[in-house]
Amino acid sequence: MHVKLEKPSFLGIRKYIFLWIVFAFLLFSTGGFIYYKLIYQPNQLASQPPPLQTVLVRRGDLIIFASGTGTLKPAKEINLAFKASGEVTKLYVKAGDQVMKGELLAEVTSPDALAKYTETQHKYRELTSAGAIASAQKAAAQDQINVQNTLNYLGYLISPDVLYWETQITGAEQTLKDAHAAVEKSLLDENTQKYLKDSEAYLGFAQGQLSEAHVLYTDEYVLKNFEVRRGDRHILYLPTEIQILQARTALDRARNLLKDSNELYKVLTGAPMPENSSSDALVRLQQAELDYQNAQAVLDGTKITAPISGTIMLVNTSVGNPFNTDVAIILADLSQPYLEIYLDSSDWDKAVAGNKMNITFDALPDLVFIGQVTDVDKALTTSSNSSVVRGTASIADAFTDINLPMGANASVEVISGQVKNALLIPVEALHEINPGQYAVYVVENNQPKLRMIEVGLTDQVYIEVMAGLSVGEIIATGIVKVQ
Repeated sequence: MHVKLEKPSFLGIRKYIFLWIVFAFLLFSTGGFIYYKLIYQPNQLASQPPPLQTVLVRRGDLIIFASGTGTLKPAKEINLAFKASGEVTKLYVKAGDQVMKGELLAEVTSPDALAKYTETQHKYRELTSAGAIASAQKAAAQDQINVQNTLNYLGYLISPDVLYWETQITGAEQTLKDAHAAVEKSLLDENTQKYLKDSEAYLGFAQGQLSEAHVLYTDEYVLKNFEVRRGDRHILYLPTEIQILQARTALDRARNLLKDSNELYKVLTGAPMPENSSSDALVRLQQAELDYQNAQAVLDGTKITAPISGTIMLVNTSVGNPFNTDVAIILADLSQPYLEIYLDSSDWDKAVAGNKMNITFDALPDLVFIGQVTDVDKALTTSSNSSVVRGTASIADAFTDINLPMGANASVEVISGQVKNALLIPVEALHEINPGQYAVYVVENNQPKLRMIEVGLTDQVYIEVMAGLSVGEIIATGIVKVQ
């Protein structure tokens, strides 16, 4: 079979050319559209400046505060206990009762406490009786005689003149010591300087007199008092150094006994007990008085009386039960409770005594009570493994207005600064030109212009404007590009 091929006609060629032209046009148009949308148009938009973000200067209130927690505490809470073990025989109160200061609350019986009190009372009264006072007076008089006798004997051994000037020198040395102390306190005072010179002069005089007395003792005194005639012989029986030392020791001992007996008599007749006394009698008297006072306290401890007026919070015993010295009754003054508050350590600067605060108790979420920080610990404390600021705060409302139990939890806002009806701008509008110098861009005729301002409080969102702006002015808050 044979097939005959025919040449294409002119009309057919034109048809193919037209189709290629249409295809090329569509391809070019599509590519141009894609280029415009994806490349040209975004580049044009990116080259245009962003729209200016602005805000109006307005008036409003600004409060700087720190949030924290609080716990309601009584103004005073006292744990009361018996000071003696025994059986509870009387119980006059129950939880919730109101009591007055001095009111009897409970009693126990304690035979041991009563026996100890009776014993110590008898001993103390015996040591302070009229007979004891008379004995002390008699002992002091006898000790005075002993001092004079031992003094006379020493004077006999060393001569009255030597004894006299020894005594004068002892006194002069103490006077000179006192004069030096007075001069050290007032170097330029003429009277103290004269006092010092006179003391030095008298000490020197007394020492000279003592030397002369020693010469007279050797040359005259011993011959008159210690020479013994045995026939034609004259024998001197001079006092030995041991005899003189024993006489001096006896004199010191007699003087100490006189001092102790005089002190005892004075104490028994109303004088205060001297400090650090060496008297055995005074030590015994002081111990007897202390034992008596302790026994009295223990006996008094068989009763519990209210040390303050307040409310009975807890009664931890009952009649008929044995009781030791654990807490029996808890008494609290609920007339003006306070808050124990805790703030984050970062708010240390806001925890200042005198700062006002808002209080919202968990049990009364719709009521806000007013308070004031009264005290803040000088160091951070640890709570729930975190460092916190602990303080106390007073509450303006009476406890009857709060009507909540002690221990009630609250949320607190401690106010460290606030202004009313102040000019406010957002923080992001502020520019620090130099340390402590601030400015904003004020939009005038659609153009931002830099203006210096004075600022006050800030809460990290808004800033108080003290000067430089007016209500209703427009300021830029975003990035500003000035031509």
